[in-house]
Amino acid sequence: MFEIPEGLAPETYPMAWLVGRWRGYGMLGYPGIDDAAIICELEISNNGGPYLSVESTWHLAKENPDDIDKELPGAQGVAQLTEDRLWQVATGYVRQSPEKEGDVEAMIATPDGRVALYVGVVKAPRMSLVSDAMVRSATGAHVNASQLQVGMVDSDLLFAYDMAAFGEEMQSYAAGRLSRVKE
Repeated sequence: MFEIPEGLAPETYPMAWLVGRWRGYGMLGYPGIDDAAIICELEISNNGGPYLSVESTWHLAKENPDDIDKELPGAQGVAQLTEDRLWQVATGYVRQSPEKEGDVEAMIATPDGRVALYVGVVKAPRMSLVSDAMVRSATGAHVNASQLQVGMVDSDLLFAYDMAAFGEEMQSYAAGRLSRVKE
């Protein structure tokens, strides 16, 4: 049974199921980017404010993605991988819209010169976000749009991240499965 973490701001209750540390694995691939297995770490926290803080890190794995069992729970799946090098870091915030319960807004920044503003909906145990605005620096990655689906399945957090980038239409970029890290 899920319990709302102590000290969580009431405005974040619809997203309380996301709060915690998560670790798992996934696969990525996109035109111009070789398919790869990834090790995913995610921390979602609340400092008492009306929003959740998000920190995500992806490392490429040394293993060939074709040799990975993609049906394992997050904790078991990540155990089959060896970290190679850092691929992506993202940080940001997600909050429930002050205008309508269940609507969410998020801002996620990456060190490759991008900030994405998202709008979406949350209905535990699922959340869907679609980019509303994409801003990049002069040398930032050319990502024009993105969307993120997150949901709980068998106590694991599953995600699918699609993007339209580098002149390509919206399509799958990465997907994975993470297990909650026991404190």
